[in-house]
Amino acid sequence: MSTALQLAQYLRQNTTDSGTGPATIVGQTGEHGRFVRWIIDAYTELQQEKEWRWMRKSFTVNTVADDGEYAYTDCTDTVSLAAISRFSYWYKYSFKCYLTSAGVGAEYPLQWAEWENFRREYRYGTQTSGQPEHVSIDPTEKFCLGPKPSAVYTVTGDYQIGPQTLALDADVPEMPTQFHNLIVYMAMSKYGFNRVAPEAIQRAALEGGRLYAQLMKNQLPGISVGPPLA
Repeated sequence: MSTALQLAQYLRQNTTDSGTGPATIVGQTGEHGRFVRWIIDAYTELQQEKEWRWMRKSFTVNTVADDGEYAYTDCTDTVSLAAISRFSYWYKYSFKCYLTSAGVGAEYPLQWAEWENFRREYRYGTQTSGQPEHVSIDPTEKFCLGPKPSAVYTVTGDYQIGPQTLALDADVPEMPTQFHNLIVYMAMSKYGFNRVAPEAIQRAALEGGRLYAQLMKNQLPGISVGPPLA
């Protein structure tokens, strides 16, 4: 496990022949500030490159009768049991629903509908409420239920958490610990282009490339082969 400070220090140790530090990542400027920024930017970019498994979370929300639109701030993360505060996007085929008074045994999947089709079906003219059957996502990233719920329903599903920003010395990247050095190699590439240091770029590509391949194998779905067509 590496902290944000340790990652910045490790980058410095592996990219320069002199000097030590930084002693903290907070408020750094100049030479140390660049090393800190390269680490922070590398980790932020890495989190946004793929649908990493460590960033997929589950949520739950109880609906309000006749209210068919819900923002991520209305929903509760099922692990932290707190309102979602970091959000990137919904997994649109993950939505499930059940009448709260009937219990989870009555749960059923909600069918996905593209927004324009959904809007024509459920948001034009006067609409009656009922048992939700479809779900869509509007341009403001709220998920929308159709028909609007006529009672309290419990909706569950998955979402992609927003990127973690390293801001304090003791911050630990949420990605699997065995891949923390990948952040350093990605930052090393930034250093190499900034300093016109091809050896740093080459090392970042070689050693970082191996770690990146291992991370994808660990965190992305495997390729599966379907049954024969005939």
